[in-house]
Amino acid sequence: MVRVLIVDDSPTVRAVLRRLLASHADLQVAGEATNGQEAVDLVLKLRPDVVLTDVEMPVMNGLDAIGRIMEMRPTPILVITSRATRDRLAVAFEAVRRGALEVLPKPEAPEGWKELAQRLPELVRTAAGLPAHRPVLKSPRRLPRIAPRVVEWILLGASTGGPGALRAFLAALPPAVQVPILVVQHIAPGFEEGLAHWLARETGRDVRVAESREQLKPGAVRLAPANAHLRLAADGTLEVDTETPPRQGHRPSVDVLFESTLALRPAHVVAVLFSGMGSDGASGLLQLKRAGAVTAVQDEASSAVFGMPKQALELGATEVALPPEELAHFVAVTCGEEG
Repeated sequence: MVRVLIVDDSPTVRAVLRRLLASHADLQVAGEATNGQEAVDLVLKLRPDVVLTDVEMPVMNGLDAIGRIMEMRPTPILVITSRATRDRLAVAFEAVRRGALEVLPKPEAPEGWKELAQRLPELVRTAAGLPAHRPVLKSPRRLPRIAPRVVEWILLGASTGGPGALRAFLAALPPAVQVPILVVQHIAPGFEEGLAHWLARETGRDVRVAESREQLKPGAVRLAPANAHLRLAADGTLEVDTETPPRQGHRPSVDVLFESTLALRPAHVVAVLFSGMGSDGASGLLQLKRAGAVTAVQDEASSAVFGMPKQALELGATEVALPPEELAHFVAVTCGEEG
């Protein structure tokens, strides 16, 4: 039985989430809180397996509550909040930096609640099985030896736990690395602008949502739009595709991005797969490795969910598994920048 604490100042939202969880025999609502302070108190008292929380609440907001919970009794936390403005979404992603596992959209229409009802139960089960406080390496490990090369594109793929890993990677990547970076992060529609804004603010890099026919600039970071595949076209511009069906349930798909470079110059590609559930990106990473690309994954110790990286390792798509900060150094060395 997975015990869940619901935190939201809206009685209606709490009631809907309560009914949603109650429809699953293995999920139980352990308690409900109307603000961040109540959430902290109930986490200490009830010791739930997972916390579902909003960000904007009275008395104590969700960000402060997440910080307190992770200090006092680390617990897997899922944020459910409204899309609202880009700045408010950036605040939601700040919750990831403070320890939240995932940010989910608070539905604004019945269809949205149906989608959440399909996704949330499995995410709650997954979160309950994860260590809330992941170990931090005290000292860097020896990086794999690799000869520097000309790198034209850096490709990144991520899902659950990805925003925090992407932030850590991009923040640690030396400014001297002026290679275009393409990112597929599984994300709900309406959240990609907030993620881009947050990553830009946190890392100082030019992070934006990708646009079709866009010409890539050195050092630019472009995110795949939600519900659209992102490809690199033969002329080096970006292709945003909303017509092709999802690949294994995902659009954008990491595999689609990775595979789009196979017909170009894969030997000049560095591809990295970060934390996430499932196997998206593992096959594409293997194909890139066989075509001469440099490949790597996030290691188990630092991954929120060691699904996609594990699949890639089991396929033999890479032998390099490191935390995000060390992956940044590995990529910098590959690009000929020691950082």
